[in-house]
Amino acid sequence: MITKTSRKVPTNARPVYANQSITSNVQNRRVASPAAKPVNLTPGQRAFVRQIEANVRRIGNQPIMGATNTTNIMARPEFMELLPMFVQKLLILDVYGSVAMKSRQQLVPYFKFIAENNKGVTKAGDIKSSPFVNRQGEDPDWTSRVVKRETLAVTATGAILAYTPVLPNSVSLVIGGDVFTVNGYGEFVNAKTGEATGNYIDYSTGEVTFSGIADGDTASYQYDNENVGPRALPADANGDYGYNYGAQMGKGYLQLDEFNLRAEAHQLASYWSIFSAFAAQQEYGSNIGDIAKEAAFSEITAEINARGFRKLEEAALYKPQFDWDASPVLSGAVVPHDYLNMFKLKLGQAAASIYQATRLARPNRLVVGTNVAEYIAMIDGFKADNFNDSVGPYKLGTLDTFEIYVAPDQNPDKWVMSCKSNDIRRNSALFGEYMPLVATDPIGLANSSVQQGYATMYAMEVVNPATVVSGKILGTF
Repeated sequence: MITKTSRKVPTNARPVYANQSITSNVQNRRVASPAAKPVNLTPGQRAFVRQIEANVRRIGNQPIMGATNTTNIMARPEFMELLPMFVQKLLILDVYGSVAMKSRQQLVPYFKFIAENNKGVTKAGDIKSSPFVNRQGEDPDWTSRVVKRETLAVTATGAILAYTPVLPNSVSLVIGGDVFTVNGYGEFVNAKTGEATGNYIDYSTGEVTFSGIADGDTASYQYDNENVGPRALPADANGDYGYNYGAQMGKGYLQLDEFNLRAEAHQLASYWSIFSAFAAQQEYGSNIGDIAKEAAFSEITAEINARGFRKLEEAALYKPQFDWDASPVLSGAVVPHDYLNMFKLKLGQAAASIYQATRLARPNRLVVGTNVAEYIAMIDGFKADNFNDSVGPYKLGTLDTFEIYVAPDQNPDKWVMSCKSNDIRRNSALFGEYMPLVATDPIGLANSSVQQGYATMYAMEVVNPATVVSGKILGTF
């Protein structure tokens, strides 16, 4: 007996008619992301968002889809929600500073404050301060009447000091490793033996009569920095002497400089058959175009994360003194809990070394390997994030002032430390997105295939390598 059966069509499946293309069901579903909630953005992040929105508006009313990390950038209505099976969070903006790119090639200008002349240990051309260099105060005598370790300008009869008039009894010379000071008559004597040399100084002109002075010998002294002249200038081409008025001092000037961010294109194409699209729609109520898009966007996002973390690792200055050896725990020579906190001390010392070297900011980001992450999770002060549903790199949590991110592509026993700030001048690296993640319309071809393209344009650069340090965990237990 033949019985009639009926097949239940999924309620979310759409009927296909004879005069209708099968690919018409492959639509871009615009789903509001549950993460698209109002967020508090810094001024820099708001500028970043405004620029991306302006870039998108320039394209016109073309049907373009974009996806990005809604936890960092305000979600646009047409941004897609990626499926959990593919999703990779864009973490680069949590580690890099952000730049709103107005053009494909973005020049980021900044000023440098530079010493114009020599004064003591400060030499002409020394950068005193910039967004990436801070040597302010390294020479505490630059603005005072004190001149220390001035490299002597050698003359036929000895040398001449640069700043005059010299204050009596304040001069000391270092010549060939020996130290000479002046007595009450302006005569140089050996500071060690007290023996007079028969060499003298003219305090008003700074002329030193002393045989045997060579390049590299130095003088330390004080001068009257309130005196406004007149002072004789060196002979000109005619052999005449001129005079200069005004107090002598160290001089500085501002110089405009910039670094260049250049956005590079990253693109990907995806193909599927109209038969698979039909089956996915009819059998499972799924849009294969959306799934392909989610997978492609996830791949590009993962590459951005991987490239950004790798750039930091390549730029990091490796400092072995901050390596931590875990093997003593195995021998029972130490208490595991107490010894683990010695690793925390190592991290703190590494952060202090960056601040000591740059005098800009203490680092607050750690990108770690998987094995390092397990050690950090046991240290006092660590607070874990919820990363159970994470795919690829993820935020592990915080350790005091450090935000910690796990990079599975990195050496499991290695960590990299860097700086992240809302102030663009306090970042180790910068990320600029010129064109957000976009997708072309799916196109069905006569060979029964459908194709779609996905692309983005972005730039990333490590702008201050001196603020990036790496170390390792040695041994295991």
